[in-house]
Amino acid sequence: MELIDFEKNRLSRDTSTFCIVLMDIDHFKKVNDTYGHLTGDVVLREVASVMSKTLRNTEFCGRYGGEEFLAVLTQTDSTGALNAAERMRANIAGLQFPGINIGFKVTVSIGLAEYRKGEAAEEAIARADKAMYLAKESGRNRVELDL
Repeated sequence: MELIDFEKNRLSRDTSTFCIVLMDIDHFKKVNDTYGHLTGDVVLREVASVMSKTLRNTEFCGRYGGEEFLAVLTQTDSTGALNAAERMRANIAGLQFPGINIGFKVTVSIGLAEYRKGEAAEEAIARADKAMYLAKESGRNRVELDL
C-alpha cells in the first residue's frame, strides 16, 4: 500500500499512469484439499516467481491475501497492462509441477484497473477486484479490465 501511495504521488507530478493487477489462483482450495498445504505452498511460490519474473524492474507485486496477488504496473496504461497480464496468465498456465502429479496445472483469473487521478488506492484495487471476479464468472483462466 505504501508503494501504491508512492506511485500516486509520483503520478501527480507527471502525465503517466499506472495499473493495478489483482490475480487469484483458480480453484486453489481444491489444490490444498487434494494435495495438501505443503503442495499449496509450492504452488503459491511458483506463481509468485512467475509473476515477479514477468514484471519490469520498476514494477512490484506481492501476496495480497490467501491465494491472491497484487501488482502495480508503473508507467503503464490499460493496453500495456492487458498485454502484461496476458503474458502473466499464459506463463502461469504453462507452469510444470513434475513433483506433484503428471498433468497438474494451475490457472489464474486476473482483474485490471487503470488508476484514475485523484482516486484512493482502495478504489482502484476495488475496481481491479471487480474485474477479477468478472474473469472468474466468465470462465476463469482469463484477464478482465475494469473500464
